[in-house]
Amino acid sequence: MILNQVYSCEEILQDMKELSETYTDFMTLRTMGVSHDERPIPMIRIGLGIDSLVLTAGIHGRESVNPVLMVKLAEEYAKAYAKDDNLNGYRVRELLNRCSVCILPLVNPDGYEAATQGFDALRNPILRQYCKMRGIEWEHWKYNARGVDINRNFPCKSYIQQQLGEYPASENETQALMKVFEEYDTVGYIDFHSRGRIIYYYRQAMPFAYNQKNHKLARYMQKLSDYNLGKREEEYMSRLNGGSPVNYYSELLKKPAITVETIEENARYPLDPSYQEKTYREIQALPLEIINKT
Repeated sequence: MILNQVYSCEEILQDMKELSETYTDFMTLRTMGVSHDERPIPMIRIGLGIDSLVLTAGIHGRESVNPVLMVKLAEEYAKAYAKDDNLNGYRVRELLNRCSVCILPLVNPDGYEAATQGFDALRNPILRQYCKMRGIEWEHWKYNARGVDINRNFPCKSYIQQQLGEYPASENETQALMKVFEEYDTVGYIDFHSRGRIIYYYRQAMPFAYNQKNHKLARYMQKLSDYNLGKREEEYMSRLNGGSPVNYYSELLKKPAITVETIEENARYPLDPSYQEKTYREIQALPLEIINKT
C-alpha cells in the first residue's frame, strides 16, 4: 500500500486479501460482519499467538487516514515477520508469536465511502436519501448508513440513546466488533481516531487499579508517538459522549482499552491524504510496544 493516497473500501479490502494470500503461514482474513449497505467488515489477524491485541479504525466515516494506516501496518508487520526482521527495534516475529494482532481497518465502511466519495456511493436508495436529508455535508459524515454514530452505540454503562430506532448494539457494525471481542482471547484494545494527537486512557466506569494500568501503558505510547495524554475529565465532554467501544471493552473484559487520536485538532475534512506518511511514523510501533509490555 502506497501512502498519501485516497483508497476506496474495495481497494482496501483487495489489499487485505492480497496480503492474506501472500502470507498464509501466519495471516488470516475474516469478514466479521456486513454493513447496512452490504459492505464487508474485514479483519486481518497477524501472528501465531493464542492471545490477540485488537486494533480498530474507521469507526467514524470522515476519519479517512487511519484505515489506510492500519492496512500499511499489517503489510509492514507481515514483511518483518516473514523475514524475521526488527521493526523500530522490536522483534516482530517473536512478539506476534506471543500475541497476535487483530486489525479491523474499516469498522464503518459505509460511512467511509460516504465521507470520501459522497452520499451517491451508498447503494441502497432509502439509506442514501436518508443520509442526504440529515443536512450534513458528506465530507463531515461520521455516521453509518443509517445515520447512527457507531462510537456511541455500544451496550455499556454510559450508553444514551441519541435517535429513534437506535438502541445498544442496534447496528451491524457494532455487532461485528462485539463479535471479535467475544470470539478471541484478547490482551487489550486500541481504537484509532483522528482529532488532536491525544491518547485517552481513563475509563470513568472502571476502578482505580484499572486506570492506573491503562495510564502506565498510555505513557509508554506517549513516549513513542509524542502525543499528549488526555485528561480524566475529557473522557465525557458531555453526557452524549458515552457508549464507545473502549467503554464497552473495558467493562466487559476488564483489560486495557485505549483511544489514540491522530491528526492535529484543526485539520479540515476531508482529511488530506498527505497526513498519512507522518502519522504512520508516529503510530507504527504503538501496538508492538503494548504487546511488549503486556
